[in-house]
Amino acid sequence: METMKHQHRVSWAGALVALTVGAAFAGCGVNKEIYEGDVRRLKDQIGDLEKQKTDLFGKYGSEAQRRESCERDLNAMKAKGANLDDNLRKALKRIDDLEKISAKQKAIFDKIRGALDALVKSGKVTVAIIRGQFTVQMAAKILFDSGRYAIKADAEATLKEVTQVLASIPSRFYQVAGHTDNDGGIDSNWKLSGNRALAVTQFMTKEGLPPERLSFAGFGEFQPAAANDSPDNKAQNRRIEIILVPDMEEFMAPFKEAEK
Repeated sequence: METMKHQHRVSWAGALVALTVGAAFAGCGVNKEIYEGDVRRLKDQIGDLEKQKTDLFGKYGSEAQRRESCERDLNAMKAKGANLDDNLRKALKRIDDLEKISAKQKAIFDKIRGALDALVKSGKVTVAIIRGQFTVQMAAKILFDSGRYAIKADAEATLKEVTQVLASIPSRFYQVAGHTDNDGGIDSNWKLSGNRALAVTQFMTKEGLPPERLSFAGFGEFQPAAANDSPDNKAQNRRIEIILVPDMEEFMAPFKEAEK
């Protein structure tokens, strides 16, 4: 019974509040629907402000994370940059060292060319870079009779002059290479080219070039200077080449230094 009385009192209180609010609206000249619409708009604005606040917090949080990430990336790039600077410095030094070696090699080439100029102009020898190596070439017909490997007497003066020039370059190594055309059999051409290269090597050591600075090889018909399709081209293929062997220790020195 008391509960029912309490409920009636609450209901009447609610009604009284409603009547009072209504009376207040009426007394103030404000329509209830207008008031409620204003309240809704205020709530919507409050909701928008809350959303903006959330977005701003999210934005600033994301920017802080991006800034931290950028700082990490920047530090990593600085570390890489330091390594790149060091590698670049080493690379530039290697290039500088190789350029010095190249200039030294060119000076040697120019010296040999100059010393052999008279023989080049007479057509007895040619001087060229072949397969990347400085090479003095002599036609087989100047040095040997056809099919023979004994050096002709009238060729000895030319070969002696070449030997003296090459021997004057200190600490340089040479390889004497024999070549033939493709006439005859493979075995005979290999033997002939090797025997001719050996004969020139032995002559050069007799004329003062230290034997430890010389080697020889026979290539037979397998490194032709021209196609074996005409008498003139075949004559080009029958030749002796004296090759200035590159000093690989000298060339590798800049790279070994960089590894230290």
